[in-house]
Amino acid sequence: MGIFRLACVVWLSCGVFALGAMAQTGSVSCASNDGLKKYCALETKGGAHLVKQTSEAECKQGGSWGYDEKGLWVDHGCGGEFAAGVAAPAAGGKVLTCSSEGGRIYCDASTGRGVQLVKQRSAAPCKQGDSWGYDGLGIWVDRGCSADFQLGVTPRAPADSGEEANAKRAADKTCLQQVGKARSDQMVKQCLQVSMATHPPCNAQNSCELITDEIRRNCQLLGRDGPSFCAGYVK
Repeated sequence: MGIFRLACVVWLSCGVFALGAMAQTGSVSCASNDGLKKYCALETKGGAHLVKQTSEAECKQGGSWGYDEKGLWVDHGCGGEFAAGVAAPAAGGKVLTCSSEGGRIYCDASTGRGVQLVKQRSAAPCKQGDSWGYDGLGIWVDRGCSADFQLGVTPRAPADSGEEANAKRAADKTCLQQVGKARSDQMVKQCLQVSMATHPPCNAQNSCELITDEIRRNCQLLGRDGPSFCAGYVK
């Protein structure tokens, strides 16, 4: 009888340990199909992160999904695949935090090799081309967006058609509309300084993307002979 009890204790202890280990490294599909808040079992002591959104409704941490001591929860139609732990940033350069208290804020950064949002910190949504973006001079955030951004990585493709539409709408705006007079004037000045074209697109009425591409292309041609600001545009 004593041996049997000992065996049961060992088995239960190992079973609990194994379940705990699975929870720490596990994943779960969780969906708010009826638009109401729903909890799903997941070990959240080490945090949790969204791996893939499966719903049409936006999944925004702190708004339509999150976690607490009870587990992982979804709300407002959010559905997705979630995993325990904090998502590791993609391989690349340093990570910096850029925050907006409501208006547009610029953060100095070398963006020539790309920028990727790795963690949203604000309740306000951070959508590329709408409330955050970057150019050859740095990263900008707007409308209360606050997030951690990683430098030196190729940005991931937009996760859904909504983000893609926002990016397209941003591309339709003039550079003056996108970043304001002071910033667009600075970019135009840099563009004129390096462009070798007879009729360069160095005009604030063009998109910032067009101006940035012209600066980057010519900075690459100039190489080490280019002005110091070229470092922010080329790899």
